[in-house]
Amino acid sequence: MEENNENKYLFQVNLKGMIELLSEHIYSAPNVFVRELLQNGIDANTARRSIDENHKGIINIYLNKVNDTPQLIFEDNGIGLTEEEVHQFLSVIGQSSKRGDFNEKDFIGKFGIGMLSCLVVSHEIVVETRSLLKDKSVCWRGKADGTYTVETIDNIENAGTRVILSPKKEWLPLFEKEELKKNVLQFGNALPITINFITDEGTEVLVDKDPVWLNKESSKEELMEYGRKTFNINFLDAFYLHSEKGEIDGVAYIMPYKVQFSGAKQHKIYLKRMYLCEQANNLLPEWTSFVKCIINTNDLRPTASRESLMDDDVMKEAKKELSNCFKDYLKVLMLSDIKKLSEIINIHHIFIKALAVEDRELLKMFIDYIPFETNKGHMTFLSIKTYNDIVYYTPSLDDFRQIRRIAGSQGKTVINAAYSFEVDLIQKIKIAFPDTRLEKITPQDILDTLSDVVVSDDERYQQFETRANELLKGQYCKAQLKQFDPIDTPAIYVANDEAMSNKNIQNLSNSGNPFAATLHNFIKKEDNMPTLCFNKDNEIVQNLIAIEDETLFNSVVHIMYVQALMLGGYPVNKKEMTVFNDALYQLLIMGMSNFIGKFDL
Repeated sequence: MEENNENKYLFQVNLKGMIELLSEHIYSAPNVFVRELLQNGIDANTARRSIDENHKGIINIYLNKVNDTPQLIFEDNGIGLTEEEVHQFLSVIGQSSKRGDFNEKDFIGKFGIGMLSCLVVSHEIVVETRSLLKDKSVCWRGKADGTYTVETIDNIENAGTRVILSPKKEWLPLFEKEELKKNVLQFGNALPITINFITDEGTEVLVDKDPVWLNKESSKEELMEYGRKTFNINFLDAFYLHSEKGEIDGVAYIMPYKVQFSGAKQHKIYLKRMYLCEQANNLLPEWTSFVKCIINTNDLRPTASRESLMDDDVMKEAKKELSNCFKDYLKVLMLSDIKKLSEIINIHHIFIKALAVEDRELLKMFIDYIPFETNKGHMTFLSIKTYNDIVYYTPSLDDFRQIRRIAGSQGKTVINAAYSFEVDLIQKIKIAFPDTRLEKITPQDILDTLSDVVVSDDERYQQFETRANELLKGQYCKAQLKQFDPIDTPAIYVANDEAMSNKNIQNLSNSGNPFAATLHNFIKKEDNMPTLCFNKDNEIVQNLIAIEDETLFNSVVHIMYVQALMLGGYPVNKKEMTVFNDALYQLLIMGMSNFIGKFDL
């Protein structure tokens, strides 16, 4: 179908609405205007160096007072703009001078909206500029209402551009001397240019040399001191990062204390040496949470707000190369500083485990040094395999809590593999070290090893199990007399996953839910119930067997039941808590009655 140009119109842009969009939704803070002005100065000098490779760029920042109101001037000695370019690049939203004429990848800004950030904090932007290519100076004035003017002015002595801002009343704090210096250093401390800060008190050089972390000649001491000042942390160590993909260079600092795997990861990320953000989302692997990084990239792409990086194919390749930097660092430590490596593994073993899961070579190198939580305390894998023919593990924290004492009394070493990556790591160990016997253990396995008591041989034992089973039926639990060590443990609660599932279904089926009556059909095996194992040789249990008073017997059994739940790390529901409180109350009443009876005249 032929296009009808008579019905074709141009979109109109509401500049005021655009500024509100920038301030409220695109830019996270109003101080980004400082970054945008620095960026324009850097890009102007980059363009000039494409003509004169010996050009030395300078940005002068003037903070003056005009009629008791601050006036801020950002002045650069870059390529400048002609009158035609002023109309083209300053007055058309989305148009950038970095497109087409020069190598775009050399420039920080490319979206053509950066200058608008100045209208967030100032009613007007004044740009005075002289192009290196034309002997004529022009002044452009842009206002938040969408109007602008362009006029010829007396010739500026040298090529370059100055941007003049006067703050809105609500943003006066951003134009105070110390606040302005702080923001300039935050965004521009790594820029390859001299930045002078000029007030009526004199000139202060804020930036004039490469930062320590981008200088490969920096000593370890200099890197560590820079990291301490930047993050206010005394790090364990530091090492360089590099990736050809994304043209990335930087430094990683090892944290001196444990950190959460899912905690916020704050770094310092720079784009073409301009500060970008604190987050390195998808650039660094999840297991790198034990470091803080300072990174510069020259080739990864920013979002429009330039407050994060775009997750694209180049970033994915860069992530692989940065991962290798971490692995190479640990390999070097293995050969050069085993004490430092042991210290890092001891503090950050959860992250080293995650790394070992994905890298078989590192697994073989580091496995002996990696600690695990066991029922005998924290032990390195070397100690675990040296002193045990069979190493047991459980992926359930509740199961570990339940069986650790009993397994220990039987001489078994059990690894608590309930933490992140531990089960995966154990599976990798099985493959990499087939001679090491690693076996999963469950509470049911422990129950099967407990010595049975032949209750039919003693009428007291029969009566005890009958009475206890009848009482615990209300808790969906069965009772058994067993013999086990340690003897000072009166009872243990044992339940596999199926038994716990059956218990939960049983509890729900007894609730007031209209569908509850049908839930009983989902119980897999009626006889698969949690078991409360009473230790026949325990003194408390022996006395309990002899109790004939029904109220006292019931109270003690209920207290031992809830106590065993708690010791095993199982949840205690409202019904069980009520039973426990009632039992304590009954014991208290009986004790008070006996006490009063003794003094009854």
